[in-house]
Amino acid sequence: MINKINKFKGWITSRKAEKNPGIAGEASHEDVISETMNDPIEATPIATTTIETTTIETRRFRSLRRRYRFFQIGFFVLLIGFGFTVYFNYDYWVFKLLIANNYILTDALEEMYSSHIRDENRQSFHRDFDRVVISVVTGYLTAINNDRYTYLYSPQEHVAVREREVARARQASVTRLDDDTVKLFVPNLSRIARDFVLDYREYLTQYQNLVLDLRGNSGGWLSDFHRIADLFVPRGGVLSIEETRMPLFSRTITSSNEPYFDFENIIILQNGRTASAAEGLILALQYHMPNVVSIGDTTFGKGIGQVTIPLTGGYAVRATVLLVNGPDGENIHMTGILPDIPSEPDVYAVDQALMLLEDLR
Repeated sequence: MINKINKFKGWITSRKAEKNPGIAGEASHEDVISETMNDPIEATPIATTTIETTTIETRRFRSLRRRYRFFQIGFFVLLIGFGFTVYFNYDYWVFKLLIANNYILTDALEEMYSSHIRDENRQSFHRDFDRVVISVVTGYLTAINNDRYTYLYSPQEHVAVREREVARARQASVTRLDDDTVKLFVPNLSRIARDFVLDYREYLTQYQNLVLDLRGNSGGWLSDFHRIADLFVPRGGVLSIEETRMPLFSRTITSSNEPYFDFENIIILQNGRTASAAEGLILALQYHMPNVVSIGDTTFGKGIGQVTIPLTGGYAVRATVLLVNGPDGENIHMTGILPDIPSEPDVYAVDQALMLLEDLR
């Protein structure tokens, strides 16, 4: 009965709409209401789907708007960075363009480039200009203060240095001297030499006395020196103090672990070719451990550190950027470390170490 009444109302409304189109919207609205009231089960999914679609579209729009804002911010940051880069490098870029691309006396350029860049590495005046500038500046610094550690590596030199480091590190060895004494030879301070020490640390603990042979050790990476020193120095003990021109990068390095080794006596063998990070290792052990005695000659005396940065084309630039001080703040640059017991030549150093250990027993 209700359905018949509703159908009758709908027929009357439609007839009115035909006579008066202005109320067509009302009629349609009533129809929708009527149908919704008659069949609410079918109407609910349509409304829910519409709301969900609207919500998804709104979220998508907000996400796109957020991304666009991030894009705007990133673009303006890059633009500002580019502007600063141009501003601070303008003079150099103009000079490079003027000389490398426009200087008319090319014979002079050829002579200058050949004195700094190997012929087999030459590319063009423009491409090689930066390398020539680096070579000239570092060479001038060396001439002023004898800093022979700041220079431009050619691709061949860069490869050769790494190969020499690896070959030298592979000479590391452990030698049993007697029932109570073992000799550890560390040829340089590199990742390979450090790993060698770590691999043999358990074997070394079987002995009461250690002869640490650092003769000819020209140094290496400070991080590897710190890792080896960690095996000896108590946690929190200062290993080295690094000073740079930027206070942000100056730091004091301390031991991060409890000592792994507990030797009764440690004899360090050193000579005039013991340098850099190897000298830092000696200073750290002497400062923290009263049972350390050094035998040999005065060390090289290199209390400065360098950083090597790879460049394009296989080149690399190396520069002195920090002072490396001992745990007490002492810097041994150009002075070296005096031995507790002088020994010359080196061939007698091991015998002297054994004699000293015999006296200490």
